[in-house]
Amino acid sequence: MMASRIKGLVSKKKRRYKEDGFDLDLTYICNNIIAMGYPAEKVEGLYRNHIDDVKRFLDSKHDQHYKIYNLCTERNYDTSKFHQRVAQYPFDDHNPPSLELIKPFCDDVDSWLSKDDNNVAVIHCKAGKGRTGVMICAYLLHKGMHATAEEALKYYGNARTHNQKGVTIPSQRRYVDYYAELVRNNLVYKPVTLILRSIVIEPVPTFNGGTCSPYFVVYQLKTKLYTSPVLEVKRNKKFLSFEFTETVPVCGDIKIEFRNRPKFGKTEKMFLFWFNTFFVRPVSESLQNTQSNGCTATSVSSYINLNSYPVRKEKDNITSYHFPSSPHAEKNRSLQQEDFGKCPVLILYKNDLDKATKDKTHKLFSRDFKVTVEFSSVNDSPNISLDSEFKGSVHGHSDTASSHGETSSDNEMLESETDSDDEDWEGCEATHV
Repeated sequence: MMASRIKGLVSKKKRRYKEDGFDLDLTYICNNIIAMGYPAEKVEGLYRNHIDDVKRFLDSKHDQHYKIYNLCTERNYDTSKFHQRVAQYPFDDHNPPSLELIKPFCDDVDSWLSKDDNNVAVIHCKAGKGRTGVMICAYLLHKGMHATAEEALKYYGNARTHNQKGVTIPSQRRYVDYYAELVRNNLVYKPVTLILRSIVIEPVPTFNGGTCSPYFVVYQLKTKLYTSPVLEVKRNKKFLSFEFTETVPVCGDIKIEFRNRPKFGKTEKMFLFWFNTFFVRPVSESLQNTQSNGCTATSVSSYINLNSYPVRKEKDNITSYHFPSSPHAEKNRSLQQEDFGKCPVLILYKNDLDKATKDKTHKLFSRDFKVTVEFSSVNDSPNISLDSEFKGSVHGHSDTASSHGETSSDNEMLESETDSDDEDWEGCEATHV
């Protein structure tokens, strides 16, 4: 009785299977698709699904007709317990899958289910909710069972949980939307290379008693591409703009993570987001697709509202802090109004940003907080080598600022330290604006 109560507390609002003597964190999403928590052993099996109970359930209910899909990168188990019918499509907890992982998964599930009408696909991650939901929703779209990502996500949320909160992490929802777009338009995915030009965040978050000391790290999957300097931002700034003065190419699945590094205290994550460069388009094309495709809220957030964008002019009295001059500085200047129809732009609002969306009281991020990432295409950036290593500099400014510089050696030290230990940021040098 006590073990059952503990398991119920751990599974929280997820629907449990409580029939025929079983009490499992397991749900039939439809008659041939099962979502469940991780089949654990030893002490962990006391508060999660015990692997022996899962085996007993599947062998009794779907003997010889089940196949398990393990989405975990962080753990594994003896697949012989399930007659070696276990496929692995791993990606990290709280993150979306690589886009290139989704279709092979869907094809695998489809192949298994089409072999016999009695076959079922059993899909799990650790909790059996977020990552599991992403892949199940993708399969529902793959089979045409739902027309939009929003419909698939809503259906899954209702089926898996009592509170309709299935896939809640914005980047995970965004990747369901991506796959919906591929299916809807019958697109063949091919990685696209873009060049980062600038990142604008507005309004300024309030981490350090009314301001913040941000920097960001750019990853391509798990490979670190770039680490920015730290800004010490004064109060009453309306927005911050980080402008790249070196060529920073990005391709495929990209994560950008903002961190706050105050003078005193521990460095902390501010927010992060994943996107795929294949789906970043010029503004004019994005707006047209938004109107014609009836995109979900998640995808619409990627498209820019020209009227809300802060056009930066001489009278804005903007002062950048300076780094060593670069031949790419003019090429990678901040996006001007005449460029808007041509250059790829990604805009994400507060509810589209992992971690920031949890700030429901708007203590750290204002209600209208957003991030604008500006790119240029490879064709617009001649004489670059995408195969060579790059050491980028970045200019940063706010709406009004006084500034001083940071040397290239300081920047290299920061990159070196973050490369050696992702959690050790104590050696960062700050620039004040």
